[in-house]
Amino acid sequence: MRKLERTYSGTERIIARARFSAWAFLREAFIAALLGGIIAVLWIFADDIEGALDPNFSGAARYLTPTNLKWAMVGAGGFVVLLTLLHALSIYMQEIIVTEDKFLFRSGVGSTVNVMLPLNEIRYIDVRQNALQLLLGYGKIKVITDGEEPFVIRNLVRPERFARRIMRQCSYVREGAGTRLQLAVSGRHR
Repeated sequence: MRKLERTYSGTERIIARARFSAWAFLREAFIAALLGGIIAVLWIFADDIEGALDPNFSGAARYLTPTNLKWAMVGAGGFVVLLTLLHALSIYMQEIIVTEDKFLFRSGVGSTVNVMLPLNEIRYIDVRQNALQLLLGYGKIKVITDGEEPFVIRNLVRPERFARRIMRQCSYVREGAGTRLQLAVSGRHR
């Protein structure tokens, strides 16, 4: 159980939890393929590349040697692994839950962002997915309120479904708040 769930599950009913998609790691896979492809091209055409760049070329590559290119591969692999770990940590440290009357968002490792937003303040939720994200079933949402600046949450699994659940709960809260407000106003006039 995550931090927000531990904090609120004992006192409030949790209506929805967001899940984050592993497809968000496509960026790292693309970077790995790109760096690997560049190094492979350098490896295959090392003599031709050095010959084109060096007017005193002797016929054998001096800088693009197999040893140097192996170290470049190790460095590129380490870079991609580091990017993947940092991205995984940032996704793991994000948590969203919706209780009966609040939207709660927590994100961050060293410095955290905590958003506790009453559901009656949410005006609408904008769901964005490009063609690939639509095909893979993930995307981002932008939560729009009256008072605050909108904030974006990326890499959600089925963002349109999650947005519908939030908006449905928002309408329940507004209907309930309207009834309570009406009772309070009619009680004062008596």
